[in-house]
This record gives sequence, structure tokens and C-alpha cells, in this order.
Amino acid sequence: MNLLIIEDEPEFISRLRSVFAPEGSNNKFFTPDDIGLVNEKVEQGRSFEEQFLGKLREAHRARAIDLVLLDTDLSRFKGFPISQTLCRQAFQEIGVPVCRYKKTYSQTDSNRLKDLKRIAREGASAVWVPPHLVKGEDLSNLVIWLQAVNAGFVRIRERLQSDPSMLEKNHGPAALLARLLGKPKMRADLLGYTSQNLFFFAAPLSEDSDDEACKPDLLVQSTRLGYWLFNYVLTFPGPILPVAAAAALLNLSRDAFDSPQLKALCADARYQGPFDGVQDFYLRDKLNDLVDANGGSVTGSAALHGIQLETLISDPEGTHAYYCVLSDAPITAAQAANPSPDWIPPGADMARIDQDLLDYLEPMLNKR
Repeated sequence: MNLLIIEDEPEFISRLRSVFAPEGSNNKFFTPDDIGLVNEKVEQGRSFEEQFLGKLREAHRARAIDLVLLDTDLSRFKGFPISQTLCRQAFQEIGVPVCRYKKTYSQTDSNRLKDLKRIAREGASAVWVPPHLVKGEDLSNLVIWLQAVNAGFVRIRERLQSDPSMLEKNHGPAALLARLLGKPKMRADLLGYTSQNLFFFAAPLSEDSDDEACKPDLLVQSTRLGYWLFNYVLTFPGPILPVAAAAALLNLSRDAFDSPQLKALCADARYQGPFDGVQDFYLRDKLNDLVDANGGSVTGSAALHGIQLETLISDPEGTHAYYCVLSDAPITAAQAANPSPDWIPPGADMARIDQDLLDYLEPMLNKR
């Protein structure tokens, strides 16, 4: 894996280099200095943005950059006015995935809410690094996460390369992603995420055009699909569920999902696709089949006989459970804000926000 880090603090660069590309590793690690991105004279007669994009294109070709790790605060760069916004826009045009981070950032509910809203503005140009991964001296978990994210983008790109017919006709993002995942029936569920098509796909994939010059290349297409899948479909669960959302679907507490017997029972429902190495995900339709096969509750399975699992709702016929995108926890319908904020896509029918959390956080955010 070839990683470019755009960071203006040498100490952080040094620590990450030591764990990402130790001696004997196949990984390659590049900095702005390595690719001549900083302390260069700006040519007269050409815009800075044009020159900057040209340097990044040249670096991508020469270094075969797979992934970019981008600091949000680049204020220490002098002479060459680099900003994270400029970097995101440039790499979006090239088609290289970007992981954005902020070192002076704490994982709080208010920051999580701001992050989710930020996805609605910037989710088409970067993946946010979980704050805890850039804290402290040990960055080994950050490396593991970056490798899993890169593997997801590579998987999408290789799938498109292996079956060019997927791009020969413009089927639209929902149909294309469903086919790419090997789940053609998921298209109907993914249509509920297409309200942001123009945002994630600046030249809409659903546009029928014979002008090849208007169509993005495969690298750009695969990166756009990756952002859409990671930042929208997986972040706001509907057809694909993180563990806490899967627990909610099964009317179980989050801790109940740690039961080895339950995990074994749900093994066939595990999502196996791009970004499955980032965390565990489950397919909603497979879990629903499991519920139906056990009389409406997985706790009725013979495989769980004698296992005590904490449920969310004592009367399974009475209401539904959902997933709180702020707390990453199952919540009941009585706890959930209704209606959901407009930045949660309609297709994310498992995603809600705990009403108490929302009431507490919204006034503070509105003052900023």
C-alpha cells in the first residue's frame, strides 16, 4: 500500500512512518516534501489551483498513490498555501481516496452530530478517521484501519475492472452498487439513498450520455462509489447494518451480540463486501430470514437454548427498535426522534437519533 500523508507536523509524520512502513515492509510512505508539494515557487500566468492539481497528478502517476491521509489543519505550511479543502477537491478530481483527520478532536456526542452533518456537505470527497485512532503515541490501530479502508476501495475498483459490462451501460448508482455487491435485489433498498446522487456523483451515473468525454474514468467512478457506500449506506444503516443496528433489528441489547452462540447463529448474515474489514456488518434481509425461521425471535432458536440474552422490548409485537447514529446503540421507538433529521437518507430506515440526546445537543450547535 502506498500512502501519502499531507500533514504539517514532523513529529506526527515520524511516528506514523515508523509503524506504517517499518524496515522490510512492502508499504510505501510519502510526505509533501517527498513529492515536491511544498516550498515550490508559484508560476506566473497559471492559477495556483491548476498548478497544485498538476503536481498531485504527477505524484499519483510517479508514486502510484493508493490512499491519502489528510490533516484538517495545515496552517503550519509556509510559502505554498495548501488547504485541506483544496486537497480534497484535487484528489476528488483525480479519483484517489482521501481519509481526513483532526488531531485536536474529541469523540463526544456533539462532535459526532457535527460529523454526521458534515457528511451531508463533504462526504463525497473524504472519509473521516475515527478520532481515537489519531490520539496517543501508538498509531498501530490507525494503520490497521487505513489498510481496511484502502482494501475496500481496491475491492470496488477491481470489481469494476473485472466486469467492464457494469460500466458499459449507465444503470444508476443503486443498480450499479447492488450488482457490484452481488446483491441485485438490494437495488430497491439502495434507491432510498439516491437523494444525494448529484452530490456524490457530480456527473450523475444515471445520466445516459454517448459523450465519453463527459463520463468519469474508472478510478474516479470507483472512488465515488466507495464514498457513497462508506459515508452514506454504511454510516446510516438500512440494508446493511453495523452490530448495534443488527442488535436492534433482533430486539437485543448491544452487549447481547457479543454472545459467541449468537454470532455463530448470525454468521451467514455477515456482510462480505467492500469495507467489511473496517468493522462487522450484517445484511438485514438475512437477519430477517433468521427471525422468521425462529418464530419471530432469534431467542427461540435451538442454538441459543439456555443462553440468556438481554432484549430491548419485552413485548416484541408492541413496537420496534432502531439504531441511534449518535450513540452507536440500539434504541426503542419511544426513545427515537420522530421524524428523523432531513440529513438522514430516507433509505436508512434503521437509523434514528435518541430524542433526549438531540434535545440536549441541538441548542448548543445552533448557537455556533
